[in-house]
Amino acid sequence: MLPAHVAGILTALLLTFAAFLAYLSVPQTCTDTARYIHATILQDRATSGQTPGNTVGSSSIGSNSSDSTVSSSTISVAAAKQAALPAEVPTAAEELSTFGSPATLLQHLLPLTNFSNLTSVQLLDDAAGKINHDGLWQLMQLHNKLFCSAKMHLKPLNGTVGVSFGNVTMYVYDGHDIVSDHLKGQAHTWEGGEIQEMLWALRQYPYTRQLAASSSAGSSSSSSVVVARQGSTQAGGLQQPAVPLMVDVGANLGWFMLNAAAAGARVAAFEAMTSNIALLRRSLCTNTWLEERIALYGTGLGATPSACYLISGTDNRGDGLAVCAGTQEEALRNASNRPGYEVRDMMAVRRLDTLLAEDVQVLKIDVEGFETEVLKGAEQLLTKHNVWYIMAECNVGLIGVQAGKTFIRFLAGLGYAVSPHSFKGPFFSKAELQGPANCTTNTLYSVKQEAVLPPTSMHPRQLFK
Repeated sequence: MLPAHVAGILTALLLTFAAFLAYLSVPQTCTDTARYIHATILQDRATSGQTPGNTVGSSSIGSNSSDSTVSSSTISVAAAKQAALPAEVPTAAEELSTFGSPATLLQHLLPLTNFSNLTSVQLLDDAAGKINHDGLWQLMQLHNKLFCSAKMHLKPLNGTVGVSFGNVTMYVYDGHDIVSDHLKGQAHTWEGGEIQEMLWALRQYPYTRQLAASSSAGSSSSSSVVVARQGSTQAGGLQQPAVPLMVDVGANLGWFMLNAAAAGARVAAFEAMTSNIALLRRSLCTNTWLEERIALYGTGLGATPSACYLISGTDNRGDGLAVCAGTQEEALRNASNRPGYEVRDMMAVRRLDTLLAEDVQVLKIDVEGFETEVLKGAEQLLTKHNVWYIMAECNVGLIGVQAGKTFIRFLAGLGYAVSPHSFKGPFFSKAELQGPANCTTNTLYSVKQEAVLPPTSMHPRQLFK
């Protein structure tokens, strides 16, 4: 774990470099996406004269890292700081003024940074209260850009394999993982019905954007104003992003994340398990045309900032269950009570509403029984912004039948029509919510009440591109 002052210096450098790039040039954009930070191949620029805006892509995978990795030729941040920085650095601003421009600083910093110690949570915590939510998005993107530019994804990562899907390559485990086995096996897909439901909901963006504009007309409340991005359009006094936002909580290996991005959506992906994050980063580095649309937050989400343990089965290692009470010994006992389970990782937990503050077209939550806690930590997002569609796991085999019924009523109490079948319904009636409503499938589809379409309107909509 990096010392707080070192993490602060790194965060300041990343943010200053982001501002420097924005000053130098107009960012390149995909035709159907909003504005993002575009990283430079920092190490190569100094020797080969490459111009800003280039990105790195490779079909190779990376090392056995945590949130990020370090090559054998690098040294630790602490050693780099001792060798290169003044003995006492009162402020990050003074640090920057001592060493010159952000680009020059990062050209020297990048090969000396131990990326295995630089985690998303450290960056997010240090930036909290200093930059807005849009800045946090850009910070997470730049973190991954630096990972790719440092070629950390080119180091061997045992126990993994690349799988091609047309023009997308993603990285999965080579065994002992159910999702990976489906993706690399004969099925060559995973949860196809849920993917189709997500894509249908993303295509409703013109409709929900009109609803947002109508509801905001004449309103002077600043709480519902989202940060304007390049490609946004004016509607009802609000800056409306040109494409919808999909939030993937429990991104796992990135199947939903990549499908949403390939369809043209922006994606905020949240994943807490270290080994899964390593695979996600390599998939992003390889698919540079999708990397611009995705911000990867390497953290868990819940109602209260905390730290939990993650356990998973030996036959399904990427599927983590959170154990958030007690010591490591208690987590080990919890795992031992589940045949074939092991303690895999520590998970930092942060609230979603401290990390995002804009309308969400689709919120997908698959966190093995922790779904209610995630939504409790999204209270401000749900009340001050529109979260139109929620696709959440409800596995009664894991949480129990009664907990499933409670979860359905919880979603309905948030103002959603809830269905165990589809975003198009049929939805539970008021009478069913008071009695027999239950999770008859593993996924619940919830639609904000004002966005529920009448049956005669359930036709495919024009793509949001």
